Amino acid sequence: MAMGKASLPTCARVATGLQGLVGSVVLVFWAIWSAWGVFPNSLFASGIFFFPALALCSVAVIGLSKGRMYGWVMGLLGNVAAAAVLLFSGGLFGILPAAVLICLLLPNVRDFYVRDYYR
Repeated sequence: MAMGKASLPTCARVATGLQGLVGSVVLVFWAIWSAWGVFPNSLFASGIFFFPALALCSVAVIGLSKGRMYGWVMGLLGNVAAAAVLLFSGGLFGILPAAVLICLLLPNVRDFYVRDYYR
């Protein structure tokens, strides 16, 4: 059954928006760290750490907005990676992905995305 964005419950919309916010924060810190040193080398070095977290967060936003379980799983993985990267580079900004991780694990959000898995 295909689900449009309009049919998502409020908890799923909030989780999608928060996941997009985490991806944006990771992108901003990647830009800051890549501009910190000598341009090509700092971009590649920071890409090793920031790109996987940003990629997982981006796939999570797509999956969460479509109401798919892979988006929820990628959200869990992306928030763990983003929290690790942001705790290292952004200090207190690492709390945001941890809070979104808790949001994804709330029973109503988890039950919405995992509903078809047990059938």
